[in-house]
Amino acid sequence: MMKCNVLFRPQIFHKYNLVFNKTMFIRSTDKPNAKSITKPNMSQPYTKFFVLDFEATCDNGVHLLRPQEIIEFPCILVELNPAKGSFEVVSIFHSYVKPIVHTVLTEYCTQLTGITQDMVKNSPPFDDVFFNFCKWHEDHTNMGKEKSIIVTSGNWDIGNMFIEQCKLFPSTIKIPEFMCTWINIKKLFALTMGQYPLGIKSMLKTTNSKQFGNVHSGIDDCVNIVTIMNQLLQRGCVFQATNKIINV
Repeated sequence: MMKCNVLFRPQIFHKYNLVFNKTMFIRSTDKPNAKSITKPNMSQPYTKFFVLDFEATCDNGVHLLRPQEIIEFPCILVELNPAKGSFEVVSIFHSYVKPIVHTVLTEYCTQLTGITQDMVKNSPPFDDVFFNFCKWHEDHTNMGKEKSIIVTSGNWDIGNMFIEQCKLFPSTIKIPEFMCTWINIKKLFALTMGQYPLGIKSMLKTTNSKQFGNVHSGIDDCVNIVTIMNQLLQRGCVFQATNKIINV
């Protein structure tokens, strides 16, 4: 495992810095030291976990879309049930999103995500969906007073896609503090299991868990991430933040 004395290393995304904790490595051929992340019976640092997985406009081959836009915004709120020793679903937020730049979905995008033109054409734009999401988040965190955190599979959802999406709405969206810190479940998986996963399917396979629904369906992926979280919880994982955005 690569050693470094610097706690955070910046990776620039235009006007933002994406920073990651150096103890949460990206890839390593060595088995990581998981002492800090696997502590049986240790209390969790957060009470609520918002599991999120965006789907976005896309195309294949040389016809890559720029910019990509979020077209599915799903999030599952889970809380730890100490009596059962598992995360349980409390509430679900889900909305499709109407793109404003590439308004017609490509055939490749529909085949990959299962999202059709009819599903987005009458949906609200991202700024309206995000406003509704923030209200839902506020309602379930006692106006933000409870300790909560976003959970994703990888850093693309928040560290890339979310930031780029917000740039399309500079006058209506200000990134809230709760969207600036998250758990990349891949990193905790690597520290708990000793190997860095390729994605959700590989994490499910490694833990002998059944896949729910379809890969690249945002809401189905959220369900599968919750399954993976429960598998890691059974192995003593402490769900600490792995990534943070700082405004510069």
